[in-house]
Amino acid sequence: MKRLIVHCLVILVPCLGLGQSFKVVGYLPYYRFSLAGQIDYEKLTHLNLAFLNPDAQGNLDIGGQNITPIVTQAKIANPAIQVMISLAGGGVTSAWQAAYDQLMLPANRSAFVHSLTQYVITHGLDGLDVDLEWNSVNSLYSPFVLELADSLHAHGKVITAALPATYRYPDITPAALNAFDFINLMAYDLTGPWAPNNPGQHSPFSFAQQGISYWFSQGLPYEKMTLGVPFYGYDFTSSSNVTSFTFATMVNEDTTYAWLDQVGQRYYNGITTIRAKTDLALSQVSGIMIWELGQDVLGANDQYSLLNAIHSKTQPQRIENNILANVQFAPNPFSDYIHLLYTGTPEKADFILRDLQGREVYKETILLQDHTQFNISGILPSGVYLASLQTSNAIYRQKLMRI
Repeated sequence: MKRLIVHCLVILVPCLGLGQSFKVVGYLPYYRFSLAGQIDYEKLTHLNLAFLNPDAQGNLDIGGQNITPIVTQAKIANPAIQVMISLAGGGVTSAWQAAYDQLMLPANRSAFVHSLTQYVITHGLDGLDVDLEWNSVNSLYSPFVLELADSLHAHGKVITAALPATYRYPDITPAALNAFDFINLMAYDLTGPWAPNNPGQHSPFSFAQQGISYWFSQGLPYEKMTLGVPFYGYDFTSSSNVTSFTFATMVNEDTTYAWLDQVGQRYYNGITTIRAKTDLALSQVSGIMIWELGQDVLGANDQYSLLNAIHSKTQPQRIENNILANVQFAPNPFSDYIHLLYTGTPEKADFILRDLQGREVYKETILLQDHTQFNISGILPSGVYLASLQTSNAIYRQKLMRI
């Protein structure tokens, strides 16, 4: 891994650090709206208010709540935040399901799409998240999504979806999948109350990796994925009564539990795992998604907050343009050499290459100055890698391809 310092002129291509568009998407369900004043909106890029559902006549409601105060509060706290409304959810009642089946029929679809679009516009929202799941994803789903996407995009609004980590509903067509601006991968609920004799971690790190690989195999580009993480867990202490609990419950019981993933037969994601998943998301996809914000540690113990744990990893991405805007890698694709051109003040930095499974395959500590050439010949197979350059207070990331 010899490093050669060469002072010469090279042709460089423009590059984009992943952090410039890295998303932190947080869901807030209507039954947690009383906690809205304790949410740190500055640490989010997207807020999904959940869940909006129609009655048989198409009237829309989100648990009888008024979302306007929360939209206003979030926008004041973070003018850059995008506030979305999330449709349906995993707990759709039979009445709601009957309404969807009727409203999504070809004869009624346009009126329903118009109603949803007007809801977004009237409430000053930035878009809509489609969280129709399982029985709700039928032959009506893709035509509905395509028409809804056309309507929202025509008004400059965003459309996203929440989908299972390792399963694609057969009725989601390639066109419908492509219509979404990005997809939130629900990489949790691998087990739970529905499998009382299968105790264990419902959201292991390996499941996050599998979800990313699965959806890439389905033709979804990494730039359209956000990795979902849980702020809750499941208690398998009694196989006859498996229950869920919030991360806050564990921390309020004992602050040392914040760093663990298991206490007895209670399984969850602690700070260490959430940070590791955030690193995975930073290296492979376009963001991280949280279900859900009201389950986090708020108030007196908020130094143990999982949102803070995510923020501690993503924050360097937000300052990279100020610190490392004068960094460029080339060529891309590369063959045997990667060239690094830097025009700033000399500074010590780590240059790291990771594969798409997040494994470190090359690392070198350098003095960041002028032009550095890395000799990769004979080290790596062809494929896509994530190059990162990390100083004491900033990170620059760029995807590179070896041919």
